[in-house]
Amino acid sequence: MLLPATSLASALLASSLLAARPPAPLPPLLVDVIVASDISPSLVTRVLAEAAEIWRAAGLAIVWKLDGRVSSSLRVTIGHWANRVMRDELTLPLGWIGFEDDGRPADAIYVSYANATALLDQSRGGAGLAERMPRAERETMLGRAMGRALAHEMGHYLLASKVHSVKGLMRAKRTATEFFAIDRARFDLDAEQRAAIAARLMPPAVLASLQSAVGSPASR
Repeated sequence: MLLPATSLASALLASSLLAARPPAPLPPLLVDVIVASDISPSLVTRVLAEAAEIWRAAGLAIVWKLDGRVSSSLRVTIGHWANRVMRDELTLPLGWIGFEDDGRPADAIYVSYANATALLDQSRGGAGLAERMPRAERETMLGRAMGRALAHEMGHYLLASKVHSVKGLMRAKRTATEFFAIDRARFDLDAEQRAAIAARLMPPAVLASLQSAVGSPASR
């Protein structure tokens, strides 16, 4: 469960102290995963691995739970629902998360296999071309795109914000090339985003001790 949000200023002060004296690592985030029965398990493995690697680089471990029981604070569904098409772009929404009336993120993310496949078709020049690719190549490409889309939607959840950034993981719009490229360098988080997420996920006692240390005379 996410902790109540602290101010970004406090998070940044705490993060400056962490550089000199790292505390215990953030607890892993447990995520329930529900998958349409006809989607390849090997593709799902690639999707989850891609998203987990993006978040690992940001300092957060993800534990995926595929046992069919919904028991975590966040749920991810991977299925065929297309939902909608962006009217002003050639790209398709590969994933989405809803928000409550009070601005809080919902606890459910959807990742669309249908839209990812359509985007791969577009990038290859025509409908149905993705299905003609060798299975390993197709799943590698789809795993990258769907995993990166999933990591982005998880960013909205962890930051508790609809806001997008001009670059990095939380950028709003992507090209097919960015989604399918081997290099994932454009899907990173900046220092302020990492600090804000750490402040939300850090155990309360650790965060309190850090804030106390930042405010003490010895820390000045």
